[in-house]
Amino acid sequence: MASILRIEGDPTPWTLTAAIDAGQLLASGAPVAVPVSAPLAGRLLLSPRAAGSVVYLQALDDHGHIPSGAKLPQPCLYVPSVTGPAPHGSPPGYYGLPPLVNLATLEAEITAAMSGGTVVAVDLGGPASDGVAVLNGAALSFVVLCPATPHS
Repeated sequence: MASILRIEGDPTPWTLTAAIDAGQLLASGAPVAVPVSAPLAGRLLLSPRAAGSVVYLQALDDHGHIPSGAKLPQPCLYVPSVTGPAPHGSPPGYYGLPPLVNLATLEAEITAAMSGGTVVAVDLGGPASDGVAVLNGAALSFVVLCPATPHS
């Protein structure tokens, strides 16, 4: 059974790799990490306290797991966007991270910023550009951290 999250301010229906207990979204308001498979594959960090609305849906029929079609040459960070991610568009709606970034450490830093209402700076970088994303944990509803797509 497919599970979908829709979060206010972003048009993207995020497909979860496994169902979650909807109570997780209400329990404490603490950030929740859920694995997603489409439109980008990675971990969605959700701050229920900062999200105006979150809709959690379970499909009534089971069509199986829908894999991500995005091919990511490097790890990436997706932040809420009015257009959503566009894997084949320009700009794609997500930002490249340095190839050797430790995603678990970055997830912990962003979760701490969401929990504490603090600001965290995330280094962006890749073959085309370098930069920084400044994330206000008090207002950030969610982010998605994606590993690079393995070469096939």
